[in-house]
Amino acid sequence: MATSKKQETSNIDIEERAVRAFEKIGTSLENIQDWMYELDTKGWSERMEWYLNEFYMIAKAKTIGNTGRPDKSNERPQ
Repeated sequence: MATSKKQETSNIDIEERAVRAFEKIGTSLENIQDWMYELDTKGWSERMEWYLNEFYMIAKAKTIGNTGRPDKSNERPQ
């Protein structure tokens, strides 16, 4: 009788720990989702386009160094 009561108590403890763990996971996923919605994707896409073009120009010219690209001082302010 005592062992079944003890086993039942440990099962309840495990279930409570599982519920708390799932709640923490849910909160973390909410935070990640909020962070993703707050990203400035328009600004990132322009930057990615610029970097992909730079990579393409370097790969096309097969050179490392000057590719005829504009100076960094001509970049748009962030």
